[in-house]
Amino acid sequence: MPASLWLLALLFLAVASGFLLGRLDRLRLPRRRRLRPSHLPMRLGEPADQALRTMLDNLDCSPEEIDTPLALGRLYRKRGELDRATLIHQRMLDNKHLPESVREDVELELALDFLAAGLLDRAEQVLQQTVDRGGRHAPAAMRHLMSIFEQERDWHSALAMGERLLRRQGDIAPVLAQYCCELAERLLEHEPKAARRLLRRALALDGQCVRASLLQGQLEIRTGQWENALRALRRIRRQNPAFLDQALDDLERCYQALGREDDMLSFLLEACLTAPSSLLVVKLAQVLRQRAGAQEATLFLAQYMKQVPSLQGLHEIVEMNLGQAEGSTREHLDTLHQLTRQLLARRTAFQCSQCGFSAQALHWQCPGCKHWATIAPAPSTVV
Repeated sequence: MPASLWLLALLFLAVASGFLLGRLDRLRLPRRRRLRPSHLPMRLGEPADQALRTMLDNLDCSPEEIDTPLALGRLYRKRGELDRATLIHQRMLDNKHLPESVREDVELELALDFLAAGLLDRAEQVLQQTVDRGGRHAPAAMRHLMSIFEQERDWHSALAMGERLLRRQGDIAPVLAQYCCELAERLLEHEPKAARRLLRRALALDGQCVRASLLQGQLEIRTGQWENALRALRRIRRQNPAFLDQALDDLERCYQALGREDDMLSFLLEACLTAPSSLLVVKLAQVLRQRAGAQEATLFLAQYMKQVPSLQGLHEIVEMNLGQAEGSTREHLDTLHQLTRQLLARRTAFQCSQCGFSAQALHWQCPGCKHWATIAPAPSTVV
């Protein structure tokens, strides 16, 4: 029988044996405790594994034969049988007659095996070799390395690798801006000059990076540069008005430090006309209260609430009237104040546009899908 037919027979035996053994394992388990294929341990020495090794040891490196073990390795990895996937790819790399172009494919597959198994050090080593060699898989290897560095929170290495990839793929610039922000956050307090350079770099990479503007404003406030801080924070309104709520308190500090309360009022009024939000309207009501009294502020907020009801607005109206109420009215308002506060604490404040992940706090990288800058104020919190 020709060698190719022997290989096909051995491959059929390997797949069939693995399938039958998997079925038997599932039948032995109680119905509620069945395990997915990714949870099945690899039992070395089984006929399937022996057949697999024999097939790989006698692998013909012709293009027709190479695709089969590569497809089989991907299948094992998809099923969670990472030992078998790794075995296939490592045995293929041991073959001295493997064409160089195929060797690059196999190395990338092996790196993905290591990533799936959580072996970041081994994956990084293989991917770095791919990058250094500069083959056709170098860009993909760079992206995977960036992902590894992200998991390790090694932002310097992630940024350095991203800068290399930026020459080939300009669409990663917003991600690199986030790396700059991660580094700048660490330096805000102790190394403001270095932090300032990183934030300028972030805005050069992505002019719409709200995070960089927020951090820049905080940095300039720390150093007493109120005009610079105000300029950075006002920029957020042009970048993404939905995030202006995150800068309201800092904006108020800047305007007060500069003695420009009237400008603060004008800015809030203009922002409310173009892109209103519950928090923005509440902040405007608070400023009105300071300048014109609680009655005027309550009247303004009540009129607005008639047109655009919001829980945040109701909570603020109750709070404004609580101090002036007496007797049973105060008791009722105090109860309502506590209820609205509890409801506000339970609401979804932020949501990812990619995977729908919801959170109470703002995350610049989604914990669910790991995308950058996809979490924004949830629709329920933006008017």
